[in-house]
Amino acid sequence: MRLPGSHRRTALLAGAALAGVLALPGVADAVVSTITSPFDATATASCPGSARVPCTVISRTTAYQDVVGTEHTPMRITTAGRIVGWEITLSAPSTAQTRYFDETEGGTARAALAVLRNVGGLDYRLVAQTPLVHLEPYFGRSASFALTTTIPVARGDLLALTVPTWAPALELHAGAGTAWRASRRATACTAVAHQTAQLSAGSVAQYGCLYQTALVSFAAIEISTP
Repeated sequence: MRLPGSHRRTALLAGAALAGVLALPGVADAVVSTITSPFDATATASCPGSARVPCTVISRTTAYQDVVGTEHTPMRITTAGRIVGWEITLSAPSTAQTRYFDETEGGTARAALAVLRNVGGLDYRLVAQTPLVHLEPYFGRSASFALTTTIPVARGDLLALTVPTWAPALELHAGAGTAWRASRRATACTAVAHQTAQLSAGSVAQYGCLYQTALVSFAAIEISTP
């Protein structure tokens, strides 16, 4: 949603979770990897924005990166394993912008990492989701979150960002071949005030809305055993 007028690094907080998992018998050969979208040097933080390019946020939906340049679904799981942490990069809305979004988007900025599984076409089932995190203390910087309970993922699963309220987690002005999808039907892409976030495990949603030239700024830390 737009308000008129207005990289990534190692996830340090995931260290404890990683150490605990890697200490378990049988996982000495585990591979630790950060799953993220490719870097796009042309992209810029979406907030606070300007009179020409308003502050733009993710609003009441679940979002996944569909394409970056020639790479499609860059946050798809390629090797089975467990998600042990996730991270997000947030722009810095002004105090007035934060107040506006808090009042109009159902509450303070919150988000969670979601694991989706394709069930056909653009329909995805929510397999699992991390606890929601209150984001406003992290505006203007990157933050990492270790998981108390790790999440198993299978090859082909897709990582997404669930935002039941709003989150300044977009980078704009990316290349023309960059786009993300939201859990909205294709006939409702401008109805951003309606709640479409996938919040219930097992639920199925259609990701029919494509938003171009923007990146969703989040990543996940996975351990896998070859």
